[in-house]
Formats: sequence, structure tokens, C-alpha cells
Amino acid sequence: MGADRKLLETAYQTHVVYQRPAFESPGPIDDGNWKDHLADEKYFQAYVKFFSDKFLAEGPSKTFETGSNLLEKYILSKDANVIPGKGKDAPNMLSRFYGGFVHPWIHTGYGAEFNSSGMWAEGLAEACVHGTDAVNLFLPALFDGQTSSGGITSVISRVASLGLSSSQPKKSSPHALEILARILKDPDFSPKSLGLSSDNIVGAVEKVATACEAKLLKFFGEWAISPDREDLLKKTEEVIWMNAVIYTIGGWSGRNKGEDEKKEFNADFFLMHLVTSSLFVPSLISHLSHQSAVLLLRTYFLVSLVLYVSRGRPAIPIEEFYKSTTATPSQPGPQPTPSEKTYVDESALELGDDPGKAAWKGVANHLTPNPWLPIVQTTLLHPNEHLCKTQRSLLHFANLFGETAPGHFESLGTEGGLEGAKFLDGTLFVRAAGLTANRLGWMREGQAERGWDRDGFYYDD
Repeated sequence: MGADRKLLETAYQTHVVYQRPAFESPGPIDDGNWKDHLADEKYFQAYVKFFSDKFLAEGPSKTFETGSNLLEKYILSKDANVIPGKGKDAPNMLSRFYGGFVHPWIHTGYGAEFNSSGMWAEGLAEACVHGTDAVNLFLPALFDGQTSSGGITSVISRVASLGLSSSQPKKSSPHALEILARILKDPDFSPKSLGLSSDNIVGAVEKVATACEAKLLKFFGEWAISPDREDLLKKTEEVIWMNAVIYTIGGWSGRNKGEDEKKEFNADFFLMHLVTSSLFVPSLISHLSHQSAVLLLRTYFLVSLVLYVSRGRPAIPIEEFYKSTTATPSQPGPQPTPSEKTYVDESALELGDDPGKAAWKGVANHLTPNPWLPIVQTTLLHPNEHLCKTQRSLLHFANLFGETAPGHFESLGTEGGLEGAKFLDGTLFVRAAGLTANRLGWMREGQAERGWDRDGFYYDD
């Protein structure tokens, strides 16, 4: 985002103070016992060394290739998910990879994006010491055909009933937002039906996965991906949009139920991780075999749905959101007074004005022609470590999809049941960034530090 070395060091020092000392594990981890100490945090350092040694053996020039191979072998293979260790249960490594609101995925994702073997190793080790969540959704049959070595020519899984990519893909795989619309309208996914509340959020993921298993697996099966790499990229875009919609429009719709005294935005700390984690989908899947990339993306989509429902399934009023929020957020405080000959909006000129000499018109609309510049500046100096992750993700998505025009998703409303879909456009990401900046506080500009919301959306309309 543009931080210099001194600023990075300053930020680092503010985070060091709450880090716990590292300690030696009770014993080493190797290929013979790596399944024997899963979910045991005492073995974190041993797992880090185990994976680090594999990167060192291949050398720095092969970091990305090595990381992808390790992801195939220790996260996505049948051996890593179905075949138990000595006297142990099935390892269920893909479930662990999504544990803790996808933090192992995020840490590994940074390793993939920045080609950092250290972060690759730490992320994989983090998955090993996490517990399992929603194991019932990761059916053993998913891993049929998944080998520990992967390979571009791997045979696609035989799980036809679950829609895992095949040579005869379904012709009409629904859009991710279409499936989101179905969940919104289904009373079985309501917080009341599931017994979810802000007073009892422990185990919410398990509750959702258990109570909604059949319907979730049905959605998983329908959201198919063909062997065409272009379809994989298309589906990647779908899940990025879906997660941004959940965090942004869901957060706006639940603004009165959060902790924001201004009642502007419910910046849910947990749903925010759907945005930051989706940033790493392209990096994580880019060097996997197609079969493994499909498995990783589709299970990530499934987990995103589970996490959305577990936080209370906030409403998604797209039309109202776009009518009530701004696509040109600006920093608070004194604003500049433009001089003559500054570029103006021609529609604001009065009859007889000379555009080349006219004084500034339409000031309110043009003081921040690029709203991302003040957002980035205030983010760089903000002490909350999750804010920079969120704004960086949103900025990247704005660069990719910001020119998406209203009407692009209209068919999802007319055919897919997503109300207000025709209003959804590429300004979603800058609107999200503006609301997030307001919620966390423009500290560089003099506002007090504020924070994320954690109460969820546990109420029924």
C-alpha cells in the first residue's frame, strides 16, 4: 500500500508487545508422525520446522512450486484427509485449513502471494495445530482421486453427485450470488431456526453445518466448475463478489444492531475475514492441478456460506444500500478551497460560464476525485492491523472490478431471485472501504480510534 520502511518497523513494534514467546516443541515432526500431533499447539514450532525444511531442501527459486506441492500433499490429498495416523481419527486437514475463521488459509495465502517460504510454512503449521470445524461437510468421497502429488493431468474426482468438476459439467451452474439469495429466503437458515444468538456464539459453525448439512451439500453440488480454466477464473470472481456483498451490504443492513453509535455500519469482525481471505484465492490456486484448484475453491465457497449463516445471515438489501451510501467517500475535517482553472464538472457550469476560466463548480462532488488516496493514507497510519488487510483487499478488487456497470448482474434478479441485483456495480468496493474507514475512525485526520463489531446479526426480520 506504500508504507515505507520506518512506518513498517513502527507498526511491527506495536504488535510485538502482545506476541507470546516461542517455545520448543516436545519432539520433532517428520513424515512418519506428522498426523500424530494434530490440534496440539505445543507442536507448532515442530510443524514449522517440518515444513521449512522442505522449502530449504528445494531452494528459494522453487518456493512457489514447493508450496503448491505441499498444499496438494498435506491439505488436499486423500491421505491428508481420510487416512488416519496411528491410533488416530481421520486427519481432516482441509477442515483444519479453514479453521479459526480461515486464518490458516490467510497466513498461507500471504506466503503464496509474496513467495515467502516462511509464511507458507507457518500457515501450513497453523492448519496442523487447529481443530476441525464442520467435518461433516468434507465428505471422504470428495478426496477420491486426490493424490498426494497432485499433477496437472490428474483424473477428476468421481464424486459426480457432488458436482466436482468432470468432463461433462453441468451447463447451468448457478452464480454464487444466486445461491446466496436462496439462503436469504430459506427460513431453515435463520438465526431463530438454528438457535443462534449473540449470547451463545460458541459452536455456531458446528450448529450450522449440522442442521443445514443436506441443503449446504446440495448448494455445493450445484456450484460446479468445468475443466475449463476460464470457468475456474469465473467462479473465483463470483465468490469474491459474494463475500464482498456479505460483508458490505450485510453490514450496512445490520447497522442498527451493531456497536456503532452512529448506526452507519456494522463492520463485523468475522465477516471481514471473508473479504481478506478471498484476496488469496488466485494466489493459492494458480499453480495447483486443476482438480485440486476446483476442490479448494468450491470448499472455500461452501465454508463462506457456513460462516455467513453462522454470523446471523444479515439481509442483503442491494437497492437500498446503493441509494443510501456514497461512491465518493472523503476524509473528515477541513476541505481545500480550489482555485480558478481547477477542473470542474461541466454539468455544474452556469449558462455563459467559460469552462477554461470558470471558478470551481460542484465542489462537493470533486474535492476527492480519487477517494482511494485519502483512504490509503489514513489506513497506513491506523494501528488496527486488520484495517490495512481489509482496505488492501477492497482496493485490489476495485482495480479488478471497479468498472463493472449497473445492470451487469441484472439477470441474477430476474432469473436468480437476488432482489435489487441490477443496482449492484463496481462501486461496491469503494463504498465498503469508505464505510470501513468511518467505522474504524480516521485517526490520521484527528478522529478517535474505533473498532470492529463482534455481536453478529442474530435477529430475525
